[in-house]
Amino acid sequence: MAATTRLASGFRVEQIRKVQSRGRHVRNVFQLFIRTIVATFSLSSPYLPCLSFVMMQYSLQNEFYGIETSVAFANFAYFNIVMKQDYIGGQHWATVALEILNQAPPSSITVRVNWIIHGLVMVWSVPLKETKRKLFDA
Repeated sequence: MAATTRLASGFRVEQIRKVQSRGRHVRNVFQLFIRTIVATFSLSSPYLPCLSFVMMQYSLQNEFYGIETSVAFANFAYFNIVMKQDYIGGQHWATVALEILNQAPPSSITVRVNWIIHGLVMVWSVPLKETKRKLFDA
């Protein structure tokens, strides 16, 4: 987690806000990451944080910030809160993930990321009534 935090601190939010399209190869790698993350989450695997951090590092190193990477940013926000008790950092990365989602069309990934952000991250800083409304809207 420390290596991912170090790497992420070198990027400005303005860079990450820009949704960039890359080739099919990079998109396929992220689709594989997403499916693996969903499987590890479903199995309550201890490898979920590692996969999330690797996915975020890959995204930052390849400068790819599409809807597929919002899963990594949302998980990174969640693990900032759970593992480091860094509520401000968690809120920051959740906001970055939401900004990426706002530029993308609705999909199954959008629903998953909204659930992670509003159900696991924003619940610590946003009033429950607003969190409930956001979850119902997703």
